[in-house]
Amino acid sequence: MGISGGPYSRAHHQPVLFRNHLADALTGDGAAPVTLVHGPPGIGKSVLLDHAVHLLGAADVRRFGPGDDPEVVSRTVGSEPAVVVADSFTELDDAARAALRSAYEQGMRLIVASRSLPSWVTAQRVLDGTVRVIGTQDLLFDADEIRQLGARLDVPLGADDVAQVGRLTDGWPTLVVAALRSRRPDAALSERQLRDLTDRFVRVEVLGDLAPDERDLLTTAAAAPRFDASVLALLLDGTTPAEQLIAPARLIDRWAASGWLIHASETHWRLPEPFRRSLLADLELRHPGRRVDLLTEAVRILVARGRTGDALPLVVDSSLDKVTAGGVVRASWEPAVARGQFSDLLPAVNTLPDDILAGDPVLLLLAAVSALAPPPDLATFAHRVAQADAQVDQTRLSATLLTIRSFQMVLGRGRGDSAAARTAEQSGRRLIDAATDDDRRVLTDRLIYFDWQSGANRLADGDIEQAESLLGAAATAARHAGTSWHEANCEALRSYTSVLRGDLAAARRQVRSATELAERNGWTRNQFTDHVHLTRGLLELELGRTSGVAAVLHEAQRRLERDAVPPAARLATAWAVLAVLRRDETAAGHAELLCGDDYPSNRLPLNRLLASVARSLALIARDDPKAALVELDGTVAPPGHQAVLAAARARAHLAALDPLAADRELAAVDATASALPLTLRADLHALRAESALQRGADPQSHIHQLLALLERTESRRPVLMLPALHEAMTGGGLDGPPDALVTELAALHRANTGSLPALSERESQVLAALVGPETLADIAKGLFVSANTLKTTTRSIYRKLGVADRYEAVRVARALALLPPE
Repeated sequence: MGISGGPYSRAHHQPVLFRNHLADALTGDGAAPVTLVHGPPGIGKSVLLDHAVHLLGAADVRRFGPGDDPEVVSRTVGSEPAVVVADSFTELDDAARAALRSAYEQGMRLIVASRSLPSWVTAQRVLDGTVRVIGTQDLLFDADEIRQLGARLDVPLGADDVAQVGRLTDGWPTLVVAALRSRRPDAALSERQLRDLTDRFVRVEVLGDLAPDERDLLTTAAAAPRFDASVLALLLDGTTPAEQLIAPARLIDRWAASGWLIHASETHWRLPEPFRRSLLADLELRHPGRRVDLLTEAVRILVARGRTGDALPLVVDSSLDKVTAGGVVRASWEPAVARGQFSDLLPAVNTLPDDILAGDPVLLLLAAVSALAPPPDLATFAHRVAQADAQVDQTRLSATLLTIRSFQMVLGRGRGDSAAARTAEQSGRRLIDAATDDDRRVLTDRLIYFDWQSGANRLADGDIEQAESLLGAAATAARHAGTSWHEANCEALRSYTSVLRGDLAAARRQVRSATELAERNGWTRNQFTDHVHLTRGLLELELGRTSGVAAVLHEAQRRLERDAVPPAARLATAWAVLAVLRRDETAAGHAELLCGDDYPSNRLPLNRLLASVARSLALIARDDPKAALVELDGTVAPPGHQAVLAAARARAHLAALDPLAADRELAAVDATASALPLTLRADLHALRAESALQRGADPQSHIHQLLALLERTESRRPVLMLPALHEAMTGGGLDGPPDALVTELAALHRANTGSLPALSERESQVLAALVGPETLADIAKGLFVSANTLKTTTRSIYRKLGVADRYEAVRVARALALLPPE
């Protein structure tokens, strides 16, 4: 491969796991002139360099290390290779450093591995792109890489196994490999031997060169599972001799530069767990009980200074006095409610014994929240809420009582008991109405949460307008109060409500708002986003698109089992619509599995209707319309939703080729009623047109109103779900549909029953350019292609999209989501 470097060459070495995203940073076109890989031993620096050298694989790559003679280094650089790879750079002598400096000045690319950051790696050089640093945080294995490595080593790993290996090793490559090898049937190491070797490796290889003062400082920091500069200052204060004290921010910078720290969050740091375990074991050996004393004092100081959020990890991680721990947890309740961040709070609650919990309503409510952590335990949740309810004054509005009423609404819906949810809401509303303005002002956060749950109650009952009103008011109040967690939750649920109201534009805005809040605050994996995924899938289906929708619905379904009030019937409806549009019996199966009584939330009034409609659509997709009609017999729609049930029955009759029966169902509904959602009105007109076509009658009276509704809502689903109507509109059998809509419907049908047009990268670039005002000649110049090449490419695009010109290409591409919306 043209790789030299004497005895230090590792060309024969093959890395156990190829980490292409890291190797690309060293070898790709965008690689910096100098790339530094730094971190303690066993972190995978040399293995990554091996991989990089293997990928470069050219005669002008030279690699050397501390064992090489400086003269060899000088000659290597003098031969002007394009890339110089240097391992263990900090051990190289002055001659070698001078040679590397010369290589850099000659324009060669340098890839350097080091245990710490050399002095020449400055922030300015990193900012201007001269140097790229790959540190400890980048080199630790994540869960996917642990799983891949297990497969490569023939070690089967379940989710719990991956989590356990990650917890024991913190992703430290050498330790991960050792832990996985110890799990093989032919393992030579016992668990005890592995633990002893791991401890020795960290103690001798990683921490062996630490000066005593540095070890003492690191040990003090290790007492906390995570810290920022202010927490570190509290830990050091009163425990470190004055002559050893260093500004905490400088200490953090120094330790991070040595690879001893990694980020625990955007603002906090932590020691890698193998380091921390070793340091704390040594501390316990030298000073028994010292760690608990240190943490107890730090917790008290943090709580006194209002830093309960920073105190919580210390509670979880130590053996503090349980009364002290309970006080810290209780003090953390209000900030956690405001910011929606329970990741530290709930584990802390779980450390408290039942006798501490039972005497405090706030701790009981926290234990109730903990019971809803996936998988939700409604029985424990109910028990804790009842315990708290028995201890509070029922006659006076308080934050605790208002939270209890809100939790009782959640419990009622989780059990499918809408009457119990309404009773809790009415009880809380009476207290709110009787309170003074000052009382209500103090309880802003809890009132927002109460209104959010009240809106969810209305949605469950099918009162869509009231649900929208309550959720909209709660979202606005949350925005003004700065409680982003509540705002995101309200917007997420409100987006689904907007879909039911037929306001697709509002639903898109609310999905975008909830998603942006989630991304900004690190909540993308939190529970409320199942509603966002569900709404996103429903919006795509409403626009007539099915490509990629199954993946979105699967994401919603993965979260559904984690929800205390799983939106099973709503998700079943989405799967069922997908099944009809794609003629997909697998999607129909997904819908049917979500419609059963094993989801108590399906007993809520609106969900009960949605489950019946979803089951009927799934049966239609299976070409069994008679069974669909049987399913709908006896179904009772909640007030205001009789038109939904009539449309479902009419659709089943039409699938059974019985248009007269469909007309009888539709005759009871006024399709022009302004109270009906626009998308439902479009459905009713489409069903009437389908019935007319099946009877051989003129459908035009319904077509004109349908076209107006399609233009207003941008919905295409009503036509695509009805075969005779779709064929008549796209086949030229009807007057009125504009050519652009006809072309769009035809393209959507092809994509739904087949697949999306496959465009090359060049075709995608040209398609994006067709949106703008530039002429084809201007586009050709901008893409650096000839006019003839561009014409050939555009003709290929038109053929794949089934269009005749540029305008239609853009419109169809937007309909298929190949281009962003206008």
